[in-house]
Amino acid sequence: MDSTAAILPSSDRRGKAPAANALLLPLAGLIAFAALAYLSIALTRGEGRIAVVWLPNALAVAFLLRFRVPQEAFFLAAMYAGNLLANFYAGDSAFTAGTLALANSVEILLAIRLVRRWCGPRPDMSDTHDLGYFMVAAGLIAPMCSALVASVALLVSDGLSPTAVLRWAGSDALAMLILAPGALVLHDALSNPRMPTPREALEWLVLTGCGTTLTLAVFNQTQYPLLFLVPPIVVAHAFRLGALGTAFSTLKVALIALVFTQLGKGPINLLPVPMAMQLLVLETFLASAMVVGLPIAAVLATRDRARMELDAGRQQLALLADNITDAILRFDLDGKCTYASPSVETVLGLPPGDFLGKSAGERVHPEATRAIHDVQEALLTGKKDKERFTYRRYLDAEDGSAVHIEADCAVAFNFETGEREGIIVSARDVTTRVELEGRLKRATRHAENAARAKAEFLANMSHEIRTPMNGVLGFADLLSRMDLDEDAKRYAQLIVRSGRSMMMLLNDILDISKIESGKLVLNYERVDIAQLVADCAHLHHEGAERKGISLVTTAEPDLPQCVHSDPLRLRQILLNLLGNAVKFTESGTVSLTVESEGETLAFVVEDSGIGIAPKRLENIFAPFVQEEATTTRRFGGTGLGLSISRQLAELLGGSLTADSMPGLGSRFTLRIPMKAADGAKKEAAGTGRRATDVDRPNRGRVLLAEDHDVNRMLATAMLEELGQDVVVAQDGLEAVEAVLSEVEKDTSFDLVLMDIQMPGCDGYSATRMIRDSGVGPESLPIIALTANAFPEDVAAAQDAGMQAHLAKPLVFEDLSKALARWMPVRIVDESAAAPASLSTPRKSPEMMARWSERRKEAIQAVTEALGGNELEGARIEELARTVHKLAGTAAMFGEPGLGKKAAALERALRSGVEPDIRRQLAEELLDAA
Repeated sequence: MDSTAAILPSSDRRGKAPAANALLLPLAGLIAFAALAYLSIALTRGEGRIAVVWLPNALAVAFLLRFRVPQEAFFLAAMYAGNLLANFYAGDSAFTAGTLALANSVEILLAIRLVRRWCGPRPDMSDTHDLGYFMVAAGLIAPMCSALVASVALLVSDGLSPTAVLRWAGSDALAMLILAPGALVLHDALSNPRMPTPREALEWLVLTGCGTTLTLAVFNQTQYPLLFLVPPIVVAHAFRLGALGTAFSTLKVALIALVFTQLGKGPINLLPVPMAMQLLVLETFLASAMVVGLPIAAVLATRDRARMELDAGRQQLALLADNITDAILRFDLDGKCTYASPSVETVLGLPPGDFLGKSAGERVHPEATRAIHDVQEALLTGKKDKERFTYRRYLDAEDGSAVHIEADCAVAFNFETGEREGIIVSARDVTTRVELEGRLKRATRHAENAARAKAEFLANMSHEIRTPMNGVLGFADLLSRMDLDEDAKRYAQLIVRSGRSMMMLLNDILDISKIESGKLVLNYERVDIAQLVADCAHLHHEGAERKGISLVTTAEPDLPQCVHSDPLRLRQILLNLLGNAVKFTESGTVSLTVESEGETLAFVVEDSGIGIAPKRLENIFAPFVQEEATTTRRFGGTGLGLSISRQLAELLGGSLTADSMPGLGSRFTLRIPMKAADGAKKEAAGTGRRATDVDRPNRGRVLLAEDHDVNRMLATAMLEELGQDVVVAQDGLEAVEAVLSEVEKDTSFDLVLMDIQMPGCDGYSATRMIRDSGVGPESLPIIALTANAFPEDVAAAQDAGMQAHLAKPLVFEDLSKALARWMPVRIVDESAAAPASLSTPRKSPEMMARWSERRKEAIQAVTEALGGNELEGARIEELARTVHKLAGTAAMFGEPGLGKKAAALERALRSGVEPDIRRQLAEELLDAA
């Protein structure tokens, strides 16, 4: 029975029931306490004021420890009122009645508060901990405090007597020790009833019958002091029947002893003392029996619980050990196995007995010997506390295949000392997982190889297809310019348009393959925003005009003039977005807006075209995907442009997003980091300065390796103007031969100026050959000359063994500083070292003629490539070399703008950008020329 439910109102008794119970329960407590109090006073007080047997306090404490009473303070007040009424009815004055009732209330309140605090809300009398604290709190502390309060009333009524105070405390304490534990035990038994086993029932009958007979025999005579025979009865009940049997036996003995003592029989009546004192002695006797019996029962119950918990733990451990799928092994500090679970045979292929007493290194596959030894050593030496590893089992599978085991190893520590006691191993068969991992690795390598093969195939095929396509487009273009009839001219134009569409597809596929293989290299430099936007809009202006579309560009006024980014890839993205906008817009406006968003630069392309459904927006960035099939049929295209553009945007550190509604148009936003760069290139630091304004280099012998005749002539003139003796080599191999020849003659050059891009043997290879021959940088510094001054070019030059880097076009002051830095210091006659007038070298008529000839050749080559649509294909590398020479020389002859355009076209030719961009750069080069 639930104690709480017996007192509290149930959930289906609402309304007036709670209020009625709130009144009835305190009223019942008042009546019960008053009746028990008066009964105790009337029957056991004798001639004095203090009752020898005080029942209500012990029963009230037992009641409050088992039942949760709502508004407990009111219930305690009701019991106080009941005690007060009993005292009045017994003849006490108002002061005495109130004080004695207060003493009892203090005892009850103190007992329940201390017991709840020390033992919890439901103390268990079969637990030695709870029983011990209950006896201290309710049987000692609470009665003593109650006696101190009662002493005030006793002082006023009968005069203060230590005997009276001790009698008050003793009677209350004895009642607490006899009645309260027994009442608690009986309540617990009634709340959780169970049928006894036949053996238990027989023991109850035998002990009850024998105990009752013996007790009746002891108290039904007054001739012999046989009280000593009663405690063994209680102890026997404690040993065989537990706490319930002890409480039952004590209460039975108390009832028999009280009745016979009142009748003038029993050993107690042998004492020549008043009845009140006899009852006190009897109460003391019964309390001693309870104090002896209950602790014995509690100890035995605690022992039984511990044994049951131990048995349950052993059963669980046995259940775990017998049914666990992992193999569990324990090794001592000597590495010997002291325990092996039954599952060892399933996992490791051998019975547990084959492992006991043996070290971990025995019966180990040769492939696993080293791994097991290393793990065991790391755990036993304290380097690690746990380790997981996979090894090959000693026994292979029945079909001869390898079996792989994963083992979790952990150090076992002594719970008390914290010292290492051994190693616990949990092993499992992971052969299937290892095989899957191996297959996954092989599949990954296969996929990587396939991806590389695909990228190489696409690159090779695109280059191979470009060569014949260049011929097809070139001859078709020439054919369309001839005097043809209308049908033939239309056919020629169809061939040109179809060929160009195919070339665009090839370029897109090549870009995709480069991005996927991670071979797309970005070249960061200054980008003029206004110029970039104007150039991109210019390319699509004609197409927009043909469709009657307005193409407008705007930019915020506070934007930086230049940013740091890759101009070719940025241009490629914007051209693709503008091309799509013009293509999918039948009427209205296409706009390109540049604006800042904090640290981000945003290029917004808006159109009033067909629009895109919101659920399709993300799909359009997937390769070969367009908004719908009808779009491809109506407008054409491969669906690669946006995919490439988004990936390029991410490579640039930005993003490409889209917003659109069908029928209203689309808005694409390209965002890139806004890293501001200087608006215009600063003039060279030494512009306008004379050579005499810079440090004069020491005179020496300089080897100049340069294949371009104009560059060779100009560099020679500069070196001679700086007082150097110049030896010229026209390629890398000739430079190596010149250096080695000087070494054989025990002479040497003081410095080498090495061009990077030379036919046959480039500058990197020539430098490595010189360094490999034993000529070190301390004896012969080598300075790189190239039109490319990117960080990767400088790093490549240093890796090859060069000491410095000079960018073309050569600046006289930079060359002078490099010579001053790297030429060896010599003490020479000042008169011999007197320089000529060191101004910037004059260009001789022969040099100017050479420059004009080379300039004309480069411009003609670009013109022919542009006219014959040969900006890609087999001749692209030859054209890039020709433009490279122009890029490195033009600034030396007063045409820096032409040099910039040539450098931009060279990078475009070598980086594989779209043909439209190459064509635009080629046109810009010709315009600059």
